[in-house]
Amino acid sequence: MNLVDFILGSAAELPPFPAVIQRVLQLMDNPQSSAREVVEVIQYDQAITANVLRVCNSAYFSHRRPVHSLREALVRIGFNQLLEIVLNRGSAHLLAGVCPGYDLKDGELWRHSVTCALLSQIISKRLGQEPTPTHFTAALLHDIGKVILSRFVADHFGEISRRVQEGGRSFIAAEKEVLGIDHAELGGKISEQWQFPKMIGSAIRYHHDPLRIGEDSEMLQLIYLCDLVSMLTGIGGGADGLSYHGHKEVMKSHHLSGKDIEQFIAQLEGRLKQVENVLTLQ
Repeated sequence: MNLVDFILGSAAELPPFPAVIQRVLQLMDNPQSSAREVVEVIQYDQAITANVLRVCNSAYFSHRRPVHSLREALVRIGFNQLLEIVLNRGSAHLLAGVCPGYDLKDGELWRHSVTCALLSQIISKRLGQEPTPTHFTAALLHDIGKVILSRFVADHFGEISRRVQEGGRSFIAAEKEVLGIDHAELGGKISEQWQFPKMIGSAIRYHHDPLRIGEDSEMLQLIYLCDLVSMLTGIGGGADGLSYHGHKEVMKSHHLSGKDIEQFIAQLEGRLKQVENVLTLQ
């Protein structure tokens, strides 16, 4: 068995993505689905329901009248916010661990992922796009491949670093050369394994290739920008954070400047402070 096959075999051993959330993602991908259908799916998972109610009744939403059901939660916080809570909690157990190959301590990958998800809401508005749960999900899970690839990167870190430093390669290119697969490609394969909607899988697979042409190109550029701005904040950058090649064309095509980046970061800081306790990021 070669190394790529071994890595893919390791990915197949990941615990299944929560079935309820898989079904929610499928409903999100269907324009005919309604918020009521999503609530009906979620309500049969006691843990998710309990968490949504806990969040809705927390000081974060600062309402005096308590929420007793998912339908009340839907009215109180809205469909998109409800999905965000569900998706954040559903992914936390996968992203919260240590990633030694990327020098990410406990919780840092999750913090980076949540930061990117919040940025998807902030940046999409600047790009003239409507923030959607699909954007939020793709940004949240864009680095899922690192969960599996981390230990293989750790085993070959010396050679990957040498190629970055001496050969001028980006970290992801060096990953691919040394391991035969990079974390973005592996993340795309994991998304297929979990039967994610095609658009989300594409954004995960190509988040370092924002100039790729296709029907999902706008979303790819959005997720790339979310990752870039998150790296600039230093949140979850890890060993590879400063070793990626940027794409100035993306900034230029959207008429973005350094001032825009500063504004994104300023808005992000406010959002992170608001949701820190809710998402237990500390």
